[in-house]
Amino acid sequence: MTELLSGGTWKWCVIPIVLFFGLRLPLVVHQAGGQDEQVFAVPGWTVANEGVPRVPYLVTDNRATFYQNADRCLMALPPGLFYFQAPFFQVLPGGYPTARMPLLFGGCLAIGLCFFAAIRFGGGWNAALFAASLLAFSRPLMFTSILARPDLLCMLCGWGAVLTLWTPSEDWNWNWKRIVVAGALCGLGGLFHPFALVFCLQCGVWVLAAKGSSRERITRGCLLAFSAAAVLMLWLPLIVKFPQEFQSQFFANVVDRAGPGLGSRLLNPIPSFRHHFGLIWEFFGPLQAAFFGFGAIFSLAVLFRQRTSHAGALAMIVGSSLYLTATVAGMHPTKGYWVYPTFWVCVTIGLALQPWLTSNTVRIRYLSTAAAVVVGLVIFVPGGGLRSAGIYWVNWGDPRFHAGKFIDQVLEEMPEEGLYLADTSYVFDIYLSGRETLLCQQRELFYGDAEIPFRYLLAAGEAVQDEWPKQYGAILSTTVGTQVTAQDCFVNIYVPSESVE
Repeated sequence: MTELLSGGTWKWCVIPIVLFFGLRLPLVVHQAGGQDEQVFAVPGWTVANEGVPRVPYLVTDNRATFYQNADRCLMALPPGLFYFQAPFFQVLPGGYPTARMPLLFGGCLAIGLCFFAAIRFGGGWNAALFAASLLAFSRPLMFTSILARPDLLCMLCGWGAVLTLWTPSEDWNWNWKRIVVAGALCGLGGLFHPFALVFCLQCGVWVLAAKGSSRERITRGCLLAFSAAAVLMLWLPLIVKFPQEFQSQFFANVVDRAGPGLGSRLLNPIPSFRHHFGLIWEFFGPLQAAFFGFGAIFSLAVLFRQRTSHAGALAMIVGSSLYLTATVAGMHPTKGYWVYPTFWVCVTIGLALQPWLTSNTVRIRYLSTAAAVVVGLVIFVPGGGLRSAGIYWVNWGDPRFHAGKFIDQVLEEMPEEGLYLADTSYVFDIYLSGRETLLCQQRELFYGDAEIPFRYLLAAGEAVQDEWPKQYGAILSTTVGTQVTAQDCFVNIYVPSESVE
């Protein structure tokens, strides 16, 4: 730790952070709305302007959508993300890019924490730089840092909590201040996402199982729990004000979707692992999934063979992270949770390769470094977003590739009167234009047979793929933009079928 702060070692972590920021900023700025951003982007704007997180263009009474009365208050997940987004909306223009900014900076912080973790577990700057670089170019960090979802901010709290509790000393001289800070981070993580239960369990078991009398263990456990609860209680005023929305949205979205009870999943994790294997394969991609899977096993074996003092602790952290991520998430379809164990696997791989990266034999050191670079290029370049970043940088701000500017130009040619239906891609932008807006989703599920007298339906993403316009009796009027590449902006404009009869 002293070496990190006083010896200038920390400067090495700037390299992967700068590269990460340069590769991900263009995606954050230019891309249209993506997964779940239709509900996780606008609440930050409403907090900044109204004080309450809500989705004003999503008006539904169906609990099965997970968003019943979300136009009054969004309670499907804890609101921490929205309050972190609000300051950005105070100084930057409204839109998806601003909603993503906390996640982009969160990704930078995650890389710095990974570097710090490798140092804290006994690694040198070489191992720390390698670990941080693995995380910086990984697909899990890419996806969680370019979309307005709370996953990454929750994970940051978890990594911070575990690193706060960890001490390299053998006597485990527990400091109550560290326990309070770790508990507060656990509580803050809970304000972002219920996934915080994973690192709450890790920290809880840690403070209870560590050396000490029964009284000391109970005291540590209570201190951790009370600290976490005190921070988590910040959500209580919103729950008291909107109890119906909390009951209908949070339970439908989180509790009901996880599958059988947590206890049964912990005792029988096989169904959860089977479910998440497919998600991991898709989320990481085949190359990175294989690399991190085999890398975790290989690196832990190397550390144990080297008889490092931290091997046991790292094995417990990595193993429990993998086990708890699958079982706590259960049958939930979200993939972003897996960035949490990815962080620890990166640290482990970096530490395991340290003897080769720092070998006294110059030839071994150079060959190891060269091999690491080559393997990294082969595994991390495919599917790493480099092509998209390059196109966006070369065409920075061009409406052909800039979703926000593109839809603004489209709307300039359209009337302001009438109801606009829009899918995830542009619904936030259309709402900010001042037009009456309703989110285009599966009609029967979200709106039943209610009459929706819309004037235009604009779609470019899932609505087109799933042919939702047909459910609204809409027919294609025109297409603006092109679909030559995945980075090109386009939108299909539909009108009610009766308007052309």
